Amino acid sequence: MQSADGTTIGWGFHSASSLIAVRMVSFQAKRPAEDWITSRIADAWALRRALFLDTDALRVVNAEGDFIPGLIVDLYGSSAVMSIHTRGIEALADRVASFLGELVPGVSVYLRRDEHYARIEGLTRESGYLVGSGNGTSIIREGGERFLVDFREGQKTGFYLDQRENRRIIASVSQGKTVLNLFSYTGAAAIRAAAGGASRVVSVESSARAIEMSRQNVGLNPGVRDDSLSWVQSDVFTFLENPGVHDVVVADPPPFARRRAELAGALTGYLTLFQRCLGVLSPGGIAFFFSCSGAVDRPTFRDVVTEAGRRSGRSVRLLRELHADSDHPVASTHAEGEYLKGWMIHAE
Repeated sequence: MQSADGTTIGWGFHSASSLIAVRMVSFQAKRPAEDWITSRIADAWALRRALFLDTDALRVVNAEGDFIPGLIVDLYGSSAVMSIHTRGIEALADRVASFLGELVPGVSVYLRRDEHYARIEGLTRESGYLVGSGNGTSIIREGGERFLVDFREGQKTGFYLDQRENRRIIASVSQGKTVLNLFSYTGAAAIRAAAGGASRVVSVESSARAIEMSRQNVGLNPGVRDDSLSWVQSDVFTFLENPGVHDVVVADPPPFARRRAELAGALTGYLTLFQRCLGVLSPGGIAFFFSCSGAVDRPTFRDVVTEAGRRSGRSVRLLRELHADSDHPVASTHAEGEYLKGWMIHAE
């Protein structure tokens, strides 16, 4: 990439059709070394090992957060899942897969095609194993619980690793409480809350397949009482028309805004959702509100949570700001990488 006077600004992956014209690999005039990507993956892996996370499932490469734009790598036990977002990274896919095999001996490497980026970038590689083989699933451990991950058919790369620490916090306040878990996906938050001593957990999810996997996950955790968990297949907003009252409410919806043009509608959606959740919450209850919409920044999200509290007519206190777990680093020069935002709140 060059300035108007021909001076080299840096090196990156150009995309003529994306809203991001260039994803920068380096801001140095000198071309990056041939092994730049394996060197950065090695650095990312060293960081994860230093975090001592209580799990065998973690994000190994977090795109710009690890200075490798266009590449996501998630490790699920003995399986690594690659998600590619640029043509430049796609050209390096086999090299990356081979290096992951060296970095984590015995690991299989699965390429999970992201149709959104494939369409924008003109990517040609299909989903499939690049190293090793398998059936597209893995069983992982998070804390003391185990979960089935379907990285071939599931959402994203199969599991929401970014919410790991937030699930631990939810479990820590759930003992003896009734919990409502909205947009529950495959039940990780519900099972961790039940393992934390919740008296009852109601999970609401529109996908029958996700609920089926949730029940399978209960079977992987014999220490969790099955009768403390219930699963409701429903649209969340429909369910909230007659939801009952709960001591802890978790609302972690899918992205309401992927682009800035969708921001106004997204904010209305969040405001409506959170206000209804506060109407469900018992006096003195605790709620966890999240947004994974990249177009919604932290100050705006806080304003939405605050306004939902005001409209609910309840006295609301902000207890804790929530983030993605530490294996999802954000480069200090790439604030947009902090997509996951959350608040833990208390309502009188």
